[in-house]
Amino acid sequence: MKAKKSQQGAVLIFSLVFLTILTLVAISGMDLSVVEERMAGNMQDFSQAFQAAEVALEEGEEWLTGQINIPVTSNNGTTTVWTSDSPDPDTDNNDWWTERDSAWWTNNAESLAGVDQVATQPQYIVEQYFISTEGQSLAIGTGELNSTRIVHRLTARGVGNSGNAEVLLQSTHIRPYD
Repeated sequence: MKAKKSQQGAVLIFSLVFLTILTLVAISGMDLSVVEERMAGNMQDFSQAFQAAEVALEEGEEWLTGQINIPVTSNNGTTTVWTSDSPDPDTDNNDWWTERDSAWWTNNAESLAGVDQVATQPQYIVEQYFISTEGQSLAIGTGELNSTRIVHRLTARGVGNSGNAEVLLQSTHIRPYD
């Protein structure tokens, strides 16, 4: 028995539509995997930048801990310790670290050496933030004082392997001096 001529192309059309749908699903899956791969790479780059900034903070704190006398401060970075907010070009705000570009950090900050898998070596700035000459505690502010306590603010900059990720971290370091 012969098939009717009106039904001879239906299977071909159905197969082409089905293959088109499968192709679109495959392309969308590939696009998604490319985006996920980029996200993973960006996260790794950010993680490297964060770790580099942490290393710089630790290095700055170790430097402060090793100081026997109160460090000399300057307004222009000629010494390792800056006076409070002196790197700030705009006194209307207190976030100078967000206003500075990589060239400024290279020219003014203390740079580390030997940190692997980063585009730029980590850097840090130390500011003399506050001096306490009274009280047993900075929080309480009463009692006898045996030494001068200086609060330093450390700001560190780390850059990831690609150079696209930048992380800025800050810590506060309280140091007594005799």
